[in-house]
Amino acid sequence: MARFSVSGAATAGFGVIGRAPLAVLAWGLVILVTLVGPMVGLMWTLVPQFIAFIKSMPEPGSAAATPGDDPAMLARMMQLQSSLMGVNAIGWVGGALVKGVVVGAVFRAVLQPDQKRWAYLRLGKSELWLALVTLVQGILFMMAYFAVAIGGFILGMIVYLAGAAMGDGGKLVAGFLIVLVVLAAAGLLIWGVLRLSMAGPMSFAEGEFRLFESWAFTRGQSGRLLGMALLMALILIVLEIALYAIVGGGVVLAVVASGTGEGLTEILDPLKGQPPEVWLRASWPLIACGAAVLSVIAAFAMALVGAPWAKAYQELAASGAGKA
Repeated sequence: MARFSVSGAATAGFGVIGRAPLAVLAWGLVILVTLVGPMVGLMWTLVPQFIAFIKSMPEPGSAAATPGDDPAMLARMMQLQSSLMGVNAIGWVGGALVKGVVVGAVFRAVLQPDQKRWAYLRLGKSELWLALVTLVQGILFMMAYFAVAIGGFILGMIVYLAGAAMGDGGKLVAGFLIVLVVLAAAGLLIWGVLRLSMAGPMSFAEGEFRLFESWAFTRGQSGRLLGMALLMALILIVLEIALYAIVGGGVVLAVVASGTGEGLTEILDPLKGQPPEVWLRASWPLIACGAAVLSVIAAFAMALVGAPWAKAYQELAASGAGKA
């Protein structure tokens, strides 16, 4: 039976980072220039609309009309929502394309480690198929999520009503059964995600759209894939806690070094009583630095999250997974 190393796959991202740290930084630059930077810029263009909407809202506790009663306020709210939906759509599609390129680089670093030029980055059919399968997987997941949620809610209501009709004991049993229904629904959704989890690596490696082919490829591997995902999640949680501790400690040391916050007070005092536009202009350098740091962190996270699936695919393919 085809097998792969759960621990070896879960930690494959560290191997990628260790072999090509500069490539990971290049991926962060790509994320910053092609996704995070443009998205921050688009959101920045919406700031005037947002500020205008906030300023037009009635004071709390006043008898002024609510947004639903004020046509002008309702129009501003609808315009803002429409703009946000447009930005979200651009971010969704653009994010899938950038993910196709960057995660494709991660996959290439695992599957084709000798292809080091341009930091493993390419934009070809493999990346485009990977971006497309990512979009399709996202749509299928949302459809499955709502189907499972609605089906579970209906079944849970039936169980609850049946239990309520039998008195207090019936309610207790119904509550227990509802918990089982919720767990079963979540388990079904996770199982489906795991069975289709090889679609990305397969599409990238074969240079063609692969989705349901992953179902046969992962037959008998759900438990190992779940173990890999849980171990990978545990690693990410530990790293996240460590990152928060480092950042928090750095902030504390900076405050102490500046004289119990006197430096921060000198920065904030001139902004007191200023309109939101002034605060936003003053915070622009901080936002820019945050976007850069976020992009680098995202690149390392993509390496840690993407490499395990490529490694699992590599080992399963080598051991004959999916073959009759």
